[in-house]
Amino acid sequence: MDAETVKRAIVKFEESIPKETFEREMRIPEMPFDKAVAIVGPRRAGKTYYLYNTYKKQAGRKPIFINFEDNLIKGIGDKELNIIPQASTELFEAKDFSFFLDEIQIVEGWESFAISLLNSHHKVYATGSNSRTLSKDIATALRGKALPFLLLPLSFTEFLKMKSFELDKRMQYSGRLPSLKRLFQEYLIHGGFPEIALAKELELKNRLANNYFDTIIYKDTIERNKITNAKLATNTAKYLLNLYANTFSIAAYENYLKSNKTPYSLEDIYTILGTLKDIYFISYVKQYSKSYKKSEFSKAKIYLFDTAYITFLASETTDMGRILENLVFIELFRRQNTLENTGIYYHQTKNGKECDFIIKNNSKITHAIQVCYRLTQKNREREIHALSETMKELGIKQGIILTHDQEEKTQKTGISIKPVWKWLLET
Repeated sequence: MDAETVKRAIVKFEESIPKETFEREMRIPEMPFDKAVAIVGPRRAGKTYYLYNTYKKQAGRKPIFINFEDNLIKGIGDKELNIIPQASTELFEAKDFSFFLDEIQIVEGWESFAISLLNSHHKVYATGSNSRTLSKDIATALRGKALPFLLLPLSFTEFLKMKSFELDKRMQYSGRLPSLKRLFQEYLIHGGFPEIALAKELELKNRLANNYFDTIIYKDTIERNKITNAKLATNTAKYLLNLYANTFSIAAYENYLKSNKTPYSLEDIYTILGTLKDIYFISYVKQYSKSYKKSEFSKAKIYLFDTAYITFLASETTDMGRILENLVFIELFRRQNTLENTGIYYHQTKNGKECDFIIKNNSKITHAIQVCYRLTQKNREREIHALSETMKELGIKQGIILTHDQEEKTQKTGISIKPVWKWLLET
C-alpha cells in the first residue's frame, strides 16, 4: 500500500460523505484527547452514518474518514497504517486531525496504530461489528485509552422520526393515534434497521434482512473464525433464530444436530455461539439468582437484536407474544447499556412461575416486567400472579405488564398495565 493510494481513498471518502444524514439519539460526551471513541453494534445498525454526523461536527480539526472495507484500502497491513496520517498531512494544511476508522477490526494489529494517533494528540473514532474486538476487550487492547458506545438499530422514537411522524405530549388524545399505532405495528414486525425501515417494498425488506443474515454467517462467523463446517454455522444461527424468547441448552442442540445427521464438534459450536453474541446477532438472558455461579450456569433465554430476522427468516413468525417480548428485550438492553452496573435477567418463582424480565442495578433489583401480547380471562390471573410473586420474593415495589395495546389499572398494589408502544416512548 503506497501513499498515493491512501490519498485517493481519503479524497474518495471525503467526497462521498452524504450532505444530509439522520441524527441519532446516542450522544457522545466531549472526550479527553487521550481517549478514543469506539462505536460498536450490529452490522447495518447505522454506525457508519453516525460517524458521518460526527465527522461534520469537527471544529478546529481536519476530519479524515477511512472505510477499511472499501476496495481501495482493503488489504492494508498494520505496518502500513502509519501511511494514513502521513498522507493526510501531505493532502491538507493541518496539524490536528480527527481520524474516523470505519470497520477497523479488519486490520490485525490496528490497536498500536490507534494508540500512536492518540499519542500524537489526534482524535480517534472507530467502529466495528465485533464486540470482542471493539468493546469487551478494547480497554485491554488500547491500554485503557478507549471507551465503547453501543449503537443498536433504531429505537421506536428514532423510527418515528425517520418516518417523519412528529410526537407531542397530547398524542394519546390525538386523531393521529391510529397512525402511531400502525407505525408501531410496522416497527414491531419489520424492526429498526434503518435501511429496512426506509425500504417501501416488502420484497426489498425481505432481501435486505436475508443479505444481513448471510453476511453475519459467511463473513463474520465462517471467514473470520476460519470455520470449515459452513453447514454447522448456518444451522446454529437458524436454530437460535427460531428459538428467540426461549431457553437454549447445548444438550438439546446436540440432539437436534444428531437427528439431522449434521457433523459437528463442540469446539466449533462454542466458537459459533460466541461469535454470534459478539457481533450482536443474539444475546443471552440468564435466570436470576443471588448466587452468581447458579445464575451463570442457568439455562439462558435467547433474544435477537432485531425483529426483522424473525419476520423474514424464522420458520415460525406467528407468535406475536414472543416477538413482542423480543422487542421489549431490545429496548431494555438499549436502556441498561447507558447505565453502569445494570443487568437483565428472567426470574422463576418458588412456585415455578416465570417473570420475563427483572432489572438489577448494582446489587438491587429495581424493576420486574412481564410481557403479554393480550390479557384475556384465560391468562390474566397467571400473568399477574407470576409478576406479583416475583415482586414479593425479590422485594420489588413496582411491576409492569407490557401488552400490545391494553392499558388499565389492577387491584394488585404496585402493578400497572400499559401498551409497549407507550412504554417505548417514555424516556
